[in-house]
Amino acid sequence: MRFLFTMHPAFGHFHAMVPLAQALKRHGHEVAFATGKSFGPVIRRNGYVHFPCGLDFDGSTDIFEALPGWSAVGAKHPTDGLQQLYGFIQELAPRMADDLIGLVSAWRPDVIVRDPVEFGGYIAAEYHGLPHATPIWATYISAKALCPEAVVELRRRYALPDDPGLDTLDRYLVLDFLPSSWTSPSLPYPRVAHRFCAPPFDLSSGDARLPDWLSTLPRQPTVYATLGTTFNRSPGTFQAILTALCTEPVNLIMTVGRSMDPLQFGPQPDHIRIEQYIPQTLLLPHCDALIFHGGYNSLQSAFWHGLPMVIIPQGAGDNLPTGWRCAAVGAGVLVEDNPPQPETIRAAVKAVLELPDYRARSQEFQREIKELPSLAEAVRRLEILAEDRSPQFCDHHLDVRSSAQAYSVETHADAG
Repeated sequence: MRFLFTMHPAFGHFHAMVPLAQALKRHGHEVAFATGKSFGPVIRRNGYVHFPCGLDFDGSTDIFEALPGWSAVGAKHPTDGLQQLYGFIQELAPRMADDLIGLVSAWRPDVIVRDPVEFGGYIAAEYHGLPHATPIWATYISAKALCPEAVVELRRRYALPDDPGLDTLDRYLVLDFLPSSWTSPSLPYPRVAHRFCAPPFDLSSGDARLPDWLSTLPRQPTVYATLGTTFNRSPGTFQAILTALCTEPVNLIMTVGRSMDPLQFGPQPDHIRIEQYIPQTLLLPHCDALIFHGGYNSLQSAFWHGLPMVIIPQGAGDNLPTGWRCAAVGAGVLVEDNPPQPETIRAAVKAVLELPDYRARSQEFQREIKELPSLAEAVRRLEILAEDRSPQFCDHHLDVRSSAQAYSVETHADAG
């Protein structure tokens, strides 16, 4: 069978989809990725067919900086999350859909698997009558609840049948890689969502090694700090973290991304190391806590290794809801100051290192994740979808409210 993955050209989006793509390949299926032309080297280096589609972007920074029309979208909507979601639907989706509709005719996939905020794959699948699937990140992003008129207008642009209730959106299969105890019962959750165990992936760049200096760090707790691969150009936040821990009896390993120079922060004491990038899958087994921005891949990695967290949200719309949920389930401490104060960061790090409940809660999630059905079961679910092209319903024991009001109250309308 053929599976076409459609995604925005961003490392975080790609990393979140690779484990499923790997599982499909292991089971003998053809897998291709459709995304921006300049992101092609990353796709091909990891062994996948690449089809250039959508905005030509290399994933090095915030995709919206390269998006024509972004300023107009941003001016219409008050919150970062809604701005981004409208940008994904109104500006990025048509660019993808225009390319995908012809590609699907030529390559003829059996199923389209789209990243949660890539709506061109949804349009192309609906246009050709194909089943489509999508993974969930930390929170299910309900465009039906938050901006239905934008999706309705997108469908009309491609002369698709009227669907005012958006019953076609995420109607076939949704894949969730976090346990039910993570999912907020007050938010929308699809009836076609199934949970699977997916190990984190971040080895796409070819520099999969640990630095030699790791073994020379002082014998004391080690904290890793990252602001992700996209919304990471925040020298003020990085400096606040450095100031918070410069005199504390903990090792700090901080990565600032490939667009920033670690030397800009000046000389550091022996217990602090700054690099551009270190794969978390290699580093986190050597760490005792994680400071991060609230991105899905870092969250999943922290749970995979049973680490307590300090969350300092940045510009992505899912960051703050993830921080709220981490605090609500007792796996971490949320720092909402913008810019964050070193004293607040210091207190949060001390809390997650010294109070055992935070680590214990994260380790509970670790066990729950690893007890989920394997990705071989996810492959079988996708095979069934390709064969019968019908919704893959699942019983959920959740008190789910599907109204836009319930969703916006908990997320402050931040999504994306």
